[in-house]
Amino acid sequence: MEKFEKFLGEKFLDRLPKELRTKYFDFEPREYTDEKFCVDLLNEIRISHDKCKYYRDRVWKQFDFDLEGSLSIRNLESLPYIPAHIYKGSNNLFYDLKKVPEDEIVIYSMSSATSGDFSFVTVADFDQLQYNSIKLYNEFMNWKILKSAFGFNFSPNRAFMAIMAKIKLDNPEHKKKIGEKVRYFSMCMNKPSEYYHTVKYLIQPQLGKAALESLRTRKVRGAFKLNIAGMLEIIREVLKTGEYKNKKYDRISLGGSTLLMYKSIVEGMYEKNIQIDLAGKCQVTTGGGGWDGIKGEIKMPKPINKIKFLEAFQKSFNLNNSDFTDIYAFTESPVIFAAHWSEQYQDFIHHCPNHARILVRDSENLEPVGIGEEGLLEVITPYGVNGSINQAVLVDDVVELVSDIRCPECGYEGAAFRIYGRMEDAQGRSCASLFNWIY
Repeated sequence: MEKFEKFLGEKFLDRLPKELRTKYFDFEPREYTDEKFCVDLLNEIRISHDKCKYYRDRVWKQFDFDLEGSLSIRNLESLPYIPAHIYKGSNNLFYDLKKVPEDEIVIYSMSSATSGDFSFVTVADFDQLQYNSIKLYNEFMNWKILKSAFGFNFSPNRAFMAIMAKIKLDNPEHKKKIGEKVRYFSMCMNKPSEYYHTVKYLIQPQLGKAALESLRTRKVRGAFKLNIAGMLEIIREVLKTGEYKNKKYDRISLGGSTLLMYKSIVEGMYEKNIQIDLAGKCQVTTGGGGWDGIKGEIKMPKPINKIKFLEAFQKSFNLNNSDFTDIYAFTESPVIFAAHWSEQYQDFIHHCPNHARILVRDSENLEPVGIGEEGLLEVITPYGVNGSINQAVLVDDVVELVSDIRCPECGYEGAAFRIYGRMEDAQGRSCASLFNWIY
């Protein structure tokens, strides 16, 4: 299996420059003042206008914005923005949304859509995306300490995820255009941590079973197993000896799919009263959503109770609330948000990094809301958007604006918000219904 995975890695894994495997490991934060942010953002808007016909002809005309004017943090609400839904494969527009030549595109970032209607986003600036990831690890997961941790990722490895992404391209036109470059967005986020410290992917493919199922159904099928027993064996050995396979470790990190983590720990350990003491030695990072009980092709009968989730991990591993981080991101933007658990809200509070700004817009009139109010999240950044017109994207997620300046609990500079869930789940409609003009 190891030789086969090495072959897959060589064939499917790293299209990216080798220097990105270790770049930013000695993390140095960049300064993004309001003035610099606005200058760079206005420049990116002008590039989108000049280089992307769709943006110029179909998006730009819907907004009253002066390209030759100035921009400040106080008038970000006047920016032309697009709904995330525009990138859905069914719209067949994603290829028209790029603003660079094809040979400058590194990858096409693919979402893990539940319905099979995936989003595709052109990524030309993977350098910024890697910086964004490591900044998050550094600020919320103690990047330097993570170096000596044995990491478990509740996900297939990146080589198999590359294959899965390509298989999901059932549109012949999409296969032809982007087949060799398509990658799941979560792969991009996982990449730097994999090169930084030991990561074991717990979702293992069962090739024989997948082949038999594909023959039976005459469709391409995947078959996987979740190796929790193997994870517990390694953790116990690390705790007992301080090493595994002659390499020393002093911490354990757990991360990946929220749904798979729930099924493994809540159903596999907590309900069976299996306990391992990792007090002061463990970081748990949930990522990529799934709290509503649906992520990709994984569906649960009801949403995940966050409090029960934390309680299960705390009892199973003897952890505290401070040991948990939640990551929120979506394919249509390069921005990645991290959260801490709030005792006051009994929920995760997410933080906006300094290379982005957010607005929360009322779902009825799309006007910005105030602190303590809820609406649709708009993410704005001029960094990491070289390939597409995604410098200002409105998503279907309903959030509450906790603060527009800094987190009232931990003091992190920048806006803070809570995530309630998808608008379509709560109101029976999505961003697409608000933006009929875009199509």
